Amino acid sequence: MAGISVLKGGVASVSESARTKTLLLLLAVGLTVVSFGASAETRGAISILGNSDFTAENGVVSGSGVANDPYVIAGWEISVGPEDLYAVQIENVTAAFVLRGLVVANASSKDGAAIRIGFSQSGRVEGCRIGSSVNGVEIISSTDVAMSECLIYVSGIGLRVEGETSEEYRHEIDRTNLLNDKQIVYLHGLDGETIEGHTTTHLTVADSRNVTIEGNEVVDGDGMCLAFVTDSTVRENAVYRTVPVLTQHGIHLYRSDRNLVVANSLRNLRLAGIQLSLSSDNELVENQFLANDTGLRLLASDGNHVVENVMFANVAGIVLTGGSANNEVIGNVVYHENTKQGIALELATGNLVERNGLTDCEIGIFLDAGAVANRIVANTILSGAYGISLAGSSNEIERNLLSQHSRGVLFPETFARSTTRGNVLRGNVFADNSNHLYANLDSTGNTFTGNLFLGNGPAMVGDHGSGNRWSEGGVGNYWGEASVVDEDGDGVGDEAITIYPSAARDEAPIASVAPGEAGVGILGTLEAESVAIEREDGSSVEVLALRAVEGFERWAGFRGFPEVLLDGFPGILFEFEDSATRRFTMETVLFDLDIAFFATDGHLVGRTTMTANSEDLYSAEEAFEYALELPAGMLDTLSIGVGARLVIP
Repeated sequence: MAGISVLKGGVASVSESARTKTLLLLLAVGLTVVSFGASAETRGAISILGNSDFTAENGVVSGSGVANDPYVIAGWEISVGPEDLYAVQIENVTAAFVLRGLVVANASSKDGAAIRIGFSQSGRVEGCRIGSSVNGVEIISSTDVAMSECLIYVSGIGLRVEGETSEEYRHEIDRTNLLNDKQIVYLHGLDGETIEGHTTTHLTVADSRNVTIEGNEVVDGDGMCLAFVTDSTVRENAVYRTVPVLTQHGIHLYRSDRNLVVANSLRNLRLAGIQLSLSSDNELVENQFLANDTGLRLLASDGNHVVENVMFANVAGIVLTGGSANNEVIGNVVYHENTKQGIALELATGNLVERNGLTDCEIGIFLDAGAVANRIVANTILSGAYGISLAGSSNEIERNLLSQHSRGVLFPETFARSTTRGNVLRGNVFADNSNHLYANLDSTGNTFTGNLFLGNGPAMVGDHGSGNRWSEGGVGNYWGEASVVDEDGDGVGDEAITIYPSAARDEAPIASVAPGEAGVGILGTLEAESVAIEREDGSSVEVLALRAVEGFERWAGFRGFPEVLLDGFPGILFEFEDSATRRFTMETVLFDLDIAFFATDGHLVGRTTMTANSEDLYSAEEAFEYALELPAGMLDTLSIGVGARLVIP
């Protein structure tokens, strides 16, 4: 996949092609203005809101409204005024009708369309021309509409089809229709087919099952819609804009369940790269989202698995709202300073957000007042304004690394509009933040236990709520530089710690912490193994290292890791799927590291020392499949140099 070189080594970098693609955000290319011939007779907008409105005054030139003699509205050039939502509006009719050879220009309302057919059946749209308009054709809650030989030039949505049942997507819209010079692809009622290789502005698949949608390109148009589609695969498609058309979501799953959406590229889209609406039990895996308004949005959708996607420069990375429940958001990477919210839970219940990597977001993870009973576990959240913003209740926030923020965790003031209550923050690591945690005035009954507040002790934490607890079951928190007396050696301080400036109390402060047991986000979930390296002289050395195998694990590396926990902590062995020349960055890593690169057969192809928080990129002169990171100086100490060979795990 081109674009983002994110899963490359301990701390990944953005490739030059990704940087180039961000320039798409700045495009302001004007759309082609199309002028149709003016041979037809001109008239004003047509509005038919029932069968009785099919009259000569509303443009009917023939017909009686039955199937073999439909009402015909034909041959008009329709002049649309600024007050008109629609040039032609037909709603709530049962009579058969045909719109034929109409010419519509300058339908300028963003909330309207050139032609709207709503709550109707058995209509036909033939040979109509729409140009220099915002939106083209809307077919809403209707059945058996046919559309052919229409030519549509718009800056917004060319064809919008919506309905509450699968029957309301049963339309015959053929490939003779063009949207901005490309064929409209509209398919329904499929079972087992493959849709591949199309370059289009509109692709809809409806009321279908067991289909494969693969290798298509949807450019500067309506995107790709799956409505009432089940047990299907959407793979390796590209949906993007090159001009600022007012498009829909890149890929929209509507009432579609048990689908696999994998390895698609969604970029520079006005709304979401992928949106799920009322859709459940889907797998969204390894997709790339670049510079969209929202990367991935789940609306009233349950039981979906969002795994190992990459979100770069989206305004919001992943959003769960509309009562979305029991979804799993695991192993995704969200980054770039344009990101306002990395992962946002608005109205969302019972979701798991685990092992995600987030950096340079204004807010890493956002839990609004409607976020209830979610689990936020083992995420690596770095270098933003707020690591976690928490206004919801009864959430568990556990073993996350929150580093290099203005504030690690913020309970934002709600001014009595809601109360932040019953949350548990357990075993998180707070490091290198300006302030670690602030609990607001409208917070109560929250529990903070087993957390590591590294640095300047309790003064970096503020609790302004009522009834919040700073210890539970005889275990409090670790307060970094604070002096804790533990004469009986049970690991818990003999006296309480006062948390200033709010004067809250930790009755059982933790006296010491073992680095290997700290909840340092993604890194804290990796397994340590003894790795053997044979030296040139035939001797060997064993190195304890964490194995980073998945892309998001390699991305995390030592990002944001607190230097005070480094002594005695394992190294990291990065394992890739193949041999290639890759680049490592040290951004957000606050201490120097040694790195050794090994080829597929294990022999050393390069080594160097990487500088803390450097903007440089580090690699070897030859391709490699493995890389070992250790604290600076360890390669020399262990005599790992020329002629060394990694014994492949």
